[in-house]
Amino acid sequence: MGGSVGIGGLIIGISMLVVFSMAYQSINSQISSGLDRIDDAEQPIPTFTIDDATLWEGAVVGYTITTPGTLYTNGTLTTSTGGFAGTYTVDGGGTIIDVVITSHGNYSSAPTPTITCSTPCSSNSGNAAIGFTLGNAVHANFTNLGSTTIDFDEMWITWNGMYANQFSSYYTSTISSTNWYTGETLYLELIDPTLDPGNTRISMTVGPTSIGHVLA
Repeated sequence: MGGSVGIGGLIIGISMLVVFSMAYQSINSQISSGLDRIDDAEQPIPTFTIDDATLWEGAVVGYTITTPGTLYTNGTLTTSTGGFAGTYTVDGGGTIIDVVITSHGNYSSAPTPTITCSTPCSSNSGNAAIGFTLGNAVHANFTNLGSTTIDFDEMWITWNGMYANQFSSYYTSTISSTNWYTGETLYLELIDPTLDPGNTRISMTVGPTSIGHVLA
């Protein structure tokens, strides 16, 4: 009889331990969940603005060296209007072999650039010719008004609510940074974006915050 009572007490004791363990785990889980919610509540909601957003449909987005010429020296490419600027380089014979666009400008039709040698060209240098391809360029400025630093990978750009892409896939920082700091304004120049004719609105989303701006 005494043995039965002892075994029964042991079983009850083990059961109580199991119940206590389960209760402890439940309380611990609730505490952890509560702490996570507190942490989330303490994290400020991202606050930012899209200061401006402009679509240029006549930007110079490509080029073709139709006549490379000879006896040139490295120099610049300019146009009298529209804002285009670029540079070119030559090979050992003074033939233009490469062009770098430094300002894309905006035009109704492809302009003809003026070729200017940085050092005097030979008096009998050949008449080089460079043709331009026009396309889309979006220019936008974003300012972080909040109190937290935001990672570029947490920033998403959409066009008319579609085609979501991380900001980091569009933007290259000039200071080798991957963060958007408090009070910092980021300038985005997106050349030849894939935009449908009806895509006239750019939006940025960071966490629960989304801001849109019509492309002027």
